[in-house]
Amino acid sequence: MADVLFYPPFPTRPQLFDQFYRSIWNLLPALPLIGRVIFPYSGDDFALLDAEQSLAMARIFMSRDFDPAIAEYAPRYTGKVVFVTADEVVNYPGPLKGVIVWDTSNAVHLAEARAIAARTGAEIVFADPQTVQQETLEVISFVYKLFDQNVLKEMLLDCAAVFYRRMADWRDRPIAAFGNGPSLGEVVAARREVSAPLRAICNSTIGDEAALEYLKPELLFCGDPIQHCGCSLYAGRFRADLAKAMEAPERVVITQLGYLPYFKAALPESTHDRIIGVGLDRRPHFNVDLREEFVVASTANIFTMLVLPVAFTLSKQVDIYGCDGMPFAQATKPWSHANESDYMGKMAVTHRLHPSFWQRNYEEEFSSYCQDMEDILGVAEKKGCAVKSRTSSYVPALAKRFAP
Repeated sequence: MADVLFYPPFPTRPQLFDQFYRSIWNLLPALPLIGRVIFPYSGDDFALLDAEQSLAMARIFMSRDFDPAIAEYAPRYTGKVVFVTADEVVNYPGPLKGVIVWDTSNAVHLAEARAIAARTGAEIVFADPQTVQQETLEVISFVYKLFDQNVLKEMLLDCAAVFYRRMADWRDRPIAAFGNGPSLGEVVAARREVSAPLRAICNSTIGDEAALEYLKPELLFCGDPIQHCGCSLYAGRFRADLAKAMEAPERVVITQLGYLPYFKAALPESTHDRIIGVGLDRRPHFNVDLREEFVVASTANIFTMLVLPVAFTLSKQVDIYGCDGMPFAQATKPWSHANESDYMGKMAVTHRLHPSFWQRNYEEEFSSYCQDMEDILGVAEKKGCAVKSRTSSYVPALAKRFAP
């Protein structure tokens, strides 16, 4: 068991508390593996800081942009949080597991952080929300690596066993897989007939009561580091919606293996045997049969990364709805969603907490998604799967498989 150090020293209490309450959620799954979480402070009001008070009064001290459940988790850190002066960490001897760099704007501080990490053998984690696009994912990846390899292997084997056991109920039924595009809302509002008996939904649709009521999905997919595994009010509400959706005992949620400990930390224990984490790697080819290996190719989109590999594993007949895409000329902005105004209104908080995450090349993302869709559908069809796009789409691979 070793320590985690935040660096550089925090100059003000608002900056300190911002990272302090982020860390309550971000480090939560690995808390038993961490000795201390160390926050150095350089402000002249150090004497006013009190770690235990900051934990006990989290609901008062932390920003309203954070998931309110963080206040409930905070007491678990009692005895593990340490506030120290800046002088106390310059030559910190360790042991350290990680140096989390929360501010990358100062070259001197960066050099100091690297020196501490090199001296102690710690991993350096760049988690500046202002400059690092995937700052939350960087911390999640760090937490994942804190677990012993045997523990991770056991987690994957347990998830695979749950999946294979449930395949008896899912196998060989035609499946309808739903994206979150505007046409999804049209399908639900018009109560359009969906003939496939097995249904899969993903992401924000999990919180759409009308979609849940009409589609009655058994398979729920999610896996975004900010929107689903982040520290924001939006992410917290998503997890609350997920917990509510999982009250239906026939439902299973499927995510990346690295996110499994986070969802188990947030969801009721009664759902834990229905949370499945699938392994990821950077393999060049899509795996569309998880019976061969319980690992999928990592992509930037939940549909090509998890929804379709699972769908093709379960059925030779896959209907796709709600993957609208957009004209390439408009691919410089975020994708449109069903219930767009409500969705974007709720998402505003993530723009405040994770500003760098939204500095993205959407044109490149959409182009990559289109190529991934073409590739995975091609692989599936070579294995005998029949794919039909039941709603119109700007994604070329789906447009040519359009069968309303």
